[in-house]
Amino acid sequence: MEHLRILLVVISLALVQGYGGIPGTGGSRPVRTVETLTQWRQLEFGFPTAQDRENAQAAGNLVPENGTPIDVQAQYQQNGQIRVFTTIPRFVTGIPYTLAIVTETQARNGPLLQPYPSYSWHNANGENCDKITSAFRVAITECNQMWVIDSGVIGTTQHCPPQLLQFDLSTDRLLHRYRFPNSTYIPSGSLFITPNVLVQDPPPRGSCSRTMIYVADVSYHGLVVYDHQAQTSWRAENRFMYPDPDYGQHTIAGTSFILMDGLFALNNDKRNLYFHPLASVSEYSVPLSALNRQENWANGPEAVPEQFTLLGRRKSECAASAIDSRNNVYCVTFNPIKLFVWNVNTPYASRSFGTLPAKSDELQFVSGMKIVRNASGQEELWLLSNRYQKIAAGTLKSDEVNFRILRRKLDDVQGGVFFANDDDLTNRLVFT
Repeated sequence: MEHLRILLVVISLALVQGYGGIPGTGGSRPVRTVETLTQWRQLEFGFPTAQDRENAQAAGNLVPENGTPIDVQAQYQQNGQIRVFTTIPRFVTGIPYTLAIVTETQARNGPLLQPYPSYSWHNANGENCDKITSAFRVAITECNQMWVIDSGVIGTTQHCPPQLLQFDLSTDRLLHRYRFPNSTYIPSGSLFITPNVLVQDPPPRGSCSRTMIYVADVSYHGLVVYDHQAQTSWRAENRFMYPDPDYGQHTIAGTSFILMDGLFALNNDKRNLYFHPLASVSEYSVPLSALNRQENWANGPEAVPEQFTLLGRRKSECAASAIDSRNNVYCVTFNPIKLFVWNVNTPYASRSFGTLPAKSDELQFVSGMKIVRNASGQEELWLLSNRYQKIAAGTLKSDEVNFRILRRKLDDVQGGVFFANDDDLTNRLVFT
């Protein structure tokens, strides 16, 4: 057993440090890191026609430097092509559309964007609530459908009720729209930003009719549960969803800013919902069985507090996170900037965290993160990074790369290799 333990440590050390492979094999295996797929200095908005562009400029709806991409979602299509979606919430005016496809056409500052599903869905700028007002994040399910959370907010003004939109990715047509009732949000107070989707009857046997969606309200510190089959929703609140004032000031790459965001990241393993506020170093969980029973919340959103659990704490805040099919949760800490992974079957503590090699200057503020299954059936981690710290400080420069879409295959992690322990850098293999 001692010989086996030593061999495992040597193998892991070889993988981490890029040594010439496993001793005695004569092979070499470089360290796998996160690869940048595309990048922008500032966003490049494409339009159906030149007249559409001119009209947007004349109306003040095209101010490229105002656009900040927040989320990323890749779709591997049956024809072998990849579609990559991104969202550009309307934090300010000057955003011609707020949900886009990243094209392969390169413009001066980066790849050209095109509106999804069409330009006509976006150009109302808050005047027509049947269109998309401000898309924050999206989620593609195993049903080849995409759910979009539209906050309905431009700047700080609630132009429309928040809504969920469900698109068929085979036809790019709207399948379903759900407008959240007044009982689930506070107008101009709530901000719905993250949809986490659980399909309870997935294909090939299921019909995708039983779907639960958990939506984070980042600014009014709550969670909204949507039962798609019943087409009803309810609100849950807990003190763990609030920001921690001790962690409201963030430092990324030497730049500090204050952002008191509450409930931010959501993931589920079909049993529990894992979540954290942005202004926090704590990770929490709550059983889905408690959230999914609407009767539990009939007497108020702060019911069943005993169901919520503090799992543990990190050394730093992190923003978006994602969970793979092996129940590994990924997140990027702010200070220091590290891509770490934790399996939900282990304690939430430094000794259980693995650190994956990545270039810190390319990650910075990771506001979007997804697990995507590629055409070969393997899972990949997709990330969208921006330099939000420079946006907050007013120091963003248009001649520098500010936004990136990145990707990392996960077969090595899911096969058991965790690269480094945060505390003592002991390299080891962990089987999940």
